[in-house]
Amino acid sequence: MTNPYQQIYMAELGASTIIIGMISSVSTIVISLARIPGGYIADRYGRKKIVVLMTFAIALTFFIYAFAPSWEWIFIGAIIANASLIYQPALFALRADSVPPEKRGVSFAFMDFLANLACIPAPLIAAYLVATYELKGGMRIAYIAAALLGITAAFIRLFLKETLSERRKRGKFGKDFGAGEDFVMEYMDTLRFIFKNMFGLTLFYLLFNFGFMGISPFLSYYAVYFLGLEKEVWGYVYFLAGIFYLLSLLPIGFFVDRIGRRIVLVGIIVLTVFGVIVYGLAPKASPVTLSFVFAGLSVLMVSNASFFTSLSALEADLVPRERRGRTSAVLGLVASFSAATGQAFTGFAYENISPRFPFFVATAVLIAALGIAYFLVREPKEREL
Repeated sequence: MTNPYQQIYMAELGASTIIIGMISSVSTIVISLARIPGGYIADRYGRKKIVVLMTFAIALTFFIYAFAPSWEWIFIGAIIANASLIYQPALFALRADSVPPEKRGVSFAFMDFLANLACIPAPLIAAYLVATYELKGGMRIAYIAAALLGITAAFIRLFLKETLSERRKRGKFGKDFGAGEDFVMEYMDTLRFIFKNMFGLTLFYLLFNFGFMGISPFLSYYAVYFLGLEKEVWGYVYFLAGIFYLLSLLPIGFFVDRIGRRIVLVGIIVLTVFGVIVYGLAPKASPVTLSFVFAGLSVLMVSNASFFTSLSALEADLVPRERRGRTSAVLGLVASFSAATGQAFTGFAYENISPRFPFFVATAVLIAALGIAYFLVREPKEREL
């Protein structure tokens, strides 16, 4: 419910585009740094405990958003919330550990399908709350609901099953994995593994996240404040685009398993470039503005679904189980710093050059990412279990 209006809510609390970019950028850096100890904990002490504990923590931060009197409080809440996402490498490892290699595409897609099926009415509810209680009042209700539902989700996660064996936790698989002083050495080993086996994929992460994630936090702000869409209309557009996102998940998972992760990945980038161009060129306050925004947003949502499904499957194929937490943390660090740079650039360029300029830069960067995916990204001959 909160996603469609989050940036607009910040603007109503006094944040400019530069401040919104700064909040997004700093939040992304915080989460990327948090993933490093999170990855170590996931591979050393297990997945479940950190996932459950930090789900409670992030749920409680939504109360800060709900009662924020100004954008500064949103900034504080964002830092705490993103630090709480220290559990992300553990959650990725838990998912990757729990499905067979040959069904990863479909399995990841189905998990996301179920989650997003529950989310289908959320943008409509958000639009109703904004129309009924105005933006601030409606968003405060939405954030309180998010906090309560997040706490419920944390309780549900108490029933997750640990996938890291006690033997691995004790470090009895060929070398001493248990000593705290090995933290740096283990990450050095992880960097060597990534450089040797995943260099092209890492470079792709860098470019794609700068281009796509750099503009993502500004899609609603651009649509409402630059293109002139009504706030309620934006909620309905987000809802309809979300249906396209949902309908695309299961077919994408099928294709990822049948025709391969890399081919789907290349197709995704072509789709993403098209979506960015359509969105960036949408005319202002025109009879066709709504059509451009809907088409561009739908394509970007579908490509986003495809991206994470294919990339999650490819990463799980390449990385042994005992390395998944740390490898996910390092790749997340690369992706997040790249996204943070893109978000800061977008906020600055939007206000000082042109609101359309970041979309043109994103297009060029994504075309470069397409070349990297085509020439440097490869699937393994044998998939890791």
